Amino acid sequence: MSNRALLRIQKELGDISRNPDHQIELWYSDSNIKHIHAIVTGPPGTPYSFGLFDFRIDCGDNYPTQAPEVLCQTTDFGKVRFNPNIYASGKICLSILGTWRGEANEMWSSAHGILSVLISIQSLMCDKPYLNEPGYQNTNDQQVIQAYNSKIIHETLRVSICNRLEASEKPHPEPEGSDTKTEKPTGIIRHYCHCRQSDPFADLCKHMLLLHYDTYMSIVERESAKIADGTAFPIMQFEGGGNAMSGVYNYTSIKERLKKIYHVTLNESHTWFRELSPQWIKDELTTASNLRAQFEQIQASNELDIMTVELEDDNPFKWTLIVLGMPASCYDGGVFKIDVWFHHQFPEVRPRVRFATEIFHPHVTSDGVPYYRVQRAESVKHHLLAIQDLLLKDPASAPETHVNHKAAKLYFGTKDERKDFNRNARRCAQKSVE
Repeated sequence: MSNRALLRIQKELGDISRNPDHQIELWYSDSNIKHIHAIVTGPPGTPYSFGLFDFRIDCGDNYPTQAPEVLCQTTDFGKVRFNPNIYASGKICLSILGTWRGEANEMWSSAHGILSVLISIQSLMCDKPYLNEPGYQNTNDQQVIQAYNSKIIHETLRVSICNRLEASEKPHPEPEGSDTKTEKPTGIIRHYCHCRQSDPFADLCKHMLLLHYDTYMSIVERESAKIADGTAFPIMQFEGGGNAMSGVYNYTSIKERLKKIYHVTLNESHTWFRELSPQWIKDELTTASNLRAQFEQIQASNELDIMTVELEDDNPFKWTLIVLGMPASCYDGGVFKIDVWFHHQFPEVRPRVRFATEIFHPHVTSDGVPYYRVQRAESVKHHLLAIQDLLLKDPASAPETHVNHKAAKLYFGTKDERKDFNRNARRCAQKSVE
């Protein structure tokens, strides 16, 4: 591969890592940066809401003159076609990739790149994907459009969430009739890619579940009220020949699976602290020394405006934060306790953060899990500053950050709804000191 191509890929990967706002995550090996895996999060408000879709990207020797090859890997072993342009085989039909005819200004050029390809794929995950099928873009039949949406919603939950997260808990079965080997039972099933030993997105997907569990469950409740278990998926006119999405609805199963996965994931950090961290400390792991050093630096720096930090039982893998509500804010007078658990693989494994004190906030789930993002994942101080900002700054308006639907609806609603939000927030602040 030419130096020009390698330098271009390196620059693109660096640019993407410094701009984490696209709901897109990448993994690649430094030994082969032209082979990339990506997670694309389904946009909120669409049938793909917060689904976790996996894509493989291979840049050829002529990149960026030539478009990369891209394959969808979230297909339930080639049984699920998630979009008219995303086939069950994994093929993606897009003009930018040269896999579909299009206008001259829609075709690939060296001005495009990895991110523009992934954003184009994400744009396929729209509110009415039925209209993506050529020849059907002018369909006005809302019943058939909704019928197609309904099965995408079901399969997004079943395949991209439940199947994916359960895959890390048990051995992977071989695909029926397959002569290929699956990877070790530590990640998503990928029977056609052997580039690494485990799923690099396993921790990310657990994190997404903790943040969006309430969203997933609200979707289950809404859809199960409309469609009875055992109802067969309708087959669209453009589906067939092994390139379809067939099956039956079973939201009862999805609900139980989500509950089980969520509670195991939510309580996993307690195991880190009580059962694993004593051994991590005994083994004198580098992570323990690193966390303790960062703790001491934070204590000495006085950079946290409304937060104090302590170690629980002098254990560097468990931090306790106390955040004070800002005067004249709706949290005025509140004293909020936050638990932070670290894994010995930090920062590759994100810290688990959870409010132990009830708080009413658009960016904090009903179970106390906060939404925040940092660019320097290895810096604990940056995590703490981002957590502190939840009470220092106004909530963001981006829908993907709203992990407490009721709080977001009231905060961004009418004047009277904002007053109701303030009452709920003040009530939590008052309870925090009782």
